[in-house]
Order: sequence, then C-alpha cells, then structure tokens
Amino acid sequence: MSRGPDQHAWALLALQKPAPASPHRVPAWASDRKGTPIARLEGKEFEYMVRQSRVVIGRNSSKGDVDVNMGHNSFISRRHIEIYFETPHFYMICNGKNGVFVDGVFQRKGAPPLQLPRHERFCHFGGVDMVTEVLDLSPGCTLRFPSTNIKIQFQSLVDDLDPPPARVPSPPKRKIQPLKINIPEQDASIGSPFPSPTGTIR
Repeated sequence: MSRGPDQHAWALLALQKPAPASPHRVPAWASDRKGTPIARLEGKEFEYMVRQSRVVIGRNSSKGDVDVNMGHNSFISRRHIEIYFETPHFYMICNGKNGVFVDGVFQRKGAPPLQLPRHERFCHFGGVDMVTEVLDLSPGCTLRFPSTNIKIQFQSLVDDLDPPPARVPSPPKRKIQPLKINIPEQDASIGSPFPSPTGTIR
C-alpha cells in the first residue's frame, strides 16, 4: 500500500503539541467546561476563560496553586493579582510586592480595589502616545507586571457593565403668547408727531 502526500501531512500534524492554557501548566479546572465564561484573560502563550467570580493570578508554589500560573519569574508574587466580579463591575486587588500596571497606570500593593476600566488602545504617532477608546471591543484592560514584558489582556464578557443613564423627563413646554404692543394712532389733524418720551425730539 502506497502512502500519499496527504498522509505525511497528517502524521506531522499529529506530532504537534497543543498550546498550553497557561505558560507552564493547564489549571486542573480549565478542562471543566461548565458554566458560561464571564471574562477572558489572554497572555502571549495562553488564553484563560474565567467562569468563577474570583481568579488569582501569580505563580504556583509549594504553598499552593493559583488559577493562572505565570511561571517562575521572581518579579511575580505567588498571589500577585486577584480579579473578582461584583455585579455589574470587575475589580482588581494587587497583592504583589512589585505592584502592577493597569493600562500604564501603576497600582501598588495593598491599594483599595480598582474597578477595571474599559478597553483602550494606545497609538504612537511621531513620538506622541495617544489613547483612543475602541468601542467595538468588550470592556477590559491590559495588565503588566513591573520590570517584565509579561502582559495579560483582561476582557469582560458580561453585557452592559455600565447601565444606561436614567432618562430625566423634560418639563412640560409652556405655550408662549406673542408680545402685544399698543401704539396709539396718530390723529391726522395734528401736524407734528407725538412728543418724544425723553424730550429730545421737538
């Protein structure tokens, strides 16, 4: 039996390893497809669909595993970031001693929870950085660990994070009456016009 070129291609594809869901290991629960994803985390080599209300991002250690393992980088703490959902917003707590950048703004360890902003895209024009909001993307932001190039794109999959503002009814419009002016008619028998009220015309 002869082998065609298609069989060689299939054999090569079978040898390829699938991309990991996290830089170093697939989280145990990641294979569990139960529940609707409420957010998405994307790094250089992984995509993580968030299905629970709280996610811990950091590095695994002998003290326990995290939901998203960022590898063995000394600039990343074991429980560096926690992202949690409280209707209708996502919040982030920084526990890492080196802090974290959220869309380029530094967030220190122990700071109050930060409400995650809507996605912004930075454009570079001739040495000037400009920010333009991308309206067609889901709400989210970019997280970067200080002293590294490690970034995570956070994207909310929850609809209507910001409810539309309540419409305030306009007050009823009043009908405005036209202005009425009474001008006395001039008597034809009198030759001169009426005297000026200021006494300047005679």
